[in-house]
Amino acid sequence: MDRKLYKMPFRKEYLPRWVCPTCGKGILKIKQDTFNSVETPGSKKARRHEDWDPDWIEYVYSCLLVCSNEACKDVVANSGEGFVDVDVDYDDNGQKVQKWFDFFRPKYFYPHLKLFSLPAGAPKDAVEEINQSFELFFCNPPSASNHIRIALEKLLTYLKVKRYETKNGKKFFLNLHRRIDLIPRKYQNLKDFCLAIKWLGNAGSHSDKKITLDDVMDAYEIMDEVLRELFEKKQEQIKKLVKTINKKKGPKGKK
Repeated sequence: MDRKLYKMPFRKEYLPRWVCPTCGKGILKIKQDTFNSVETPGSKKARRHEDWDPDWIEYVYSCLLVCSNEACKDVVANSGEGFVDVDVDYDDNGQKVQKWFDFFRPKYFYPHLKLFSLPAGAPKDAVEEINQSFELFFCNPPSASNHIRIALEKLLTYLKVKRYETKNGKKFFLNLHRRIDLIPRKYQNLKDFCLAIKWLGNAGSHSDKKITLDDVMDAYEIMDEVLRELFEKKQEQIKKLVKTINKKKGPKGKK
């Protein structure tokens, strides 16, 4: 995961290489004549202050992005915030100079970007939670982190880790930590990964914990590894099985 791609603000002339969420191949470009930015009322009012400087300026922006893949050409709506800061440019003599430029930071995409690919076979309810996280990533990192935690709960259910225990005829739901402890032996290598996702998700649920984009991307990278371990390896095993059966033109035989 290229973290700078999602963390760094951009200038209108240099859009990050965001990948199209529809085809997963093309790069999103600003559709001609759709980029609009407006200075906020509070920013305009601040201009009257005697200490005003250009880096006090604040914008809101919106635009349409279009996929560069000719076979796709899907359109993505994008909006966010903007500000002014110093950046390096070149004068007519090719010398580096510092100038004020408008910068922008995305808050919303529709349809949302897909920050990591999801393997075939991943349970639908867990995938839905991960996609909910992607939707919230730029505008609400704590909620995005919490949805990854919920995705982990769904994944444990898929792995047949029990959700509750019955004592004296009463049903008691198990917390996530207890469920992770109950992960089947063949998945024990994933236990520490699951615990890390749990801690990040817990932090996202508490207002006193500051969750950053980096924290959410930590959760994404860990979840990506868990999903690959569970489903891509399974796919490789199935491919080997198919190859063996086809080679034998029948059952693979007893072990």
